[in-house]
Amino acid sequence: METVRGKCITQLLLLGAVDSIQKKYWDNLKATQKIAIMDILLSLLEFAASYNSYSNLRTRMHHTPAERPPLNLLRQELAGTSIYLDVLQKVTSGFNDNNRQNLESNGSQDTEDTKLEGIAEERLISFCEQVLRDATDLQSTIGETTNVDMHRVLELRSPIIIKVLRGMCFMNNKIFRKHLREFYPLLTKLVCCDQLGVRGALGDLFRIQLKALLP
Repeated sequence: METVRGKCITQLLLLGAVDSIQKKYWDNLKATQKIAIMDILLSLLEFAASYNSYSNLRTRMHHTPAERPPLNLLRQELAGTSIYLDVLQKVTSGFNDNNRQNLESNGSQDTEDTKLEGIAEERLISFCEQVLRDATDLQSTIGETTNVDMHRVLELRSPIIIKVLRGMCFMNNKIFRKHLREFYPLLTKLVCCDQLGVRGALGDLFRIQLKALLP
């Protein structure tokens, strides 16, 4: 546990440093440096998410008093999720407009920026889809059992789910529309989630993204 705690402290400090860099110097970074930042953030997130997995949280609950939450790295995962989404949204939010401007002014696309946007879009969709899929799998399990542990696990992980849903509200609407077929089945399964915050974030997403698709 001391090893995990030490690694967590180090990674929280690293998250803070990366966040400072991406907020202050993002426009000055090269495409390869931006990809490197994405790689670092994803690595930190994967470590925290693995430790905070539904099965691991549930297992540790059995060794923790009922009035206390199990040992977790939810703070790190939530911070990493926020920064990672911020970076991916930053790359993909206005890329189509930027490309059009480049075509008009330069006559050709910047291949590095095109590659960067493609990588960011792929990672954004993959990340959001994974979080939603994990949440819907747990929600389905809760619907089939009265196990209190499952409800507690969902409650513990709900801030991550909410963060992703709220992040999707600001996703480039062209990207959201492009991947709606993957997202929609997962989103509809969360409508019956017993976490009020999740349903609220889901309602915001429907209002902002889906309403815009209506004729």
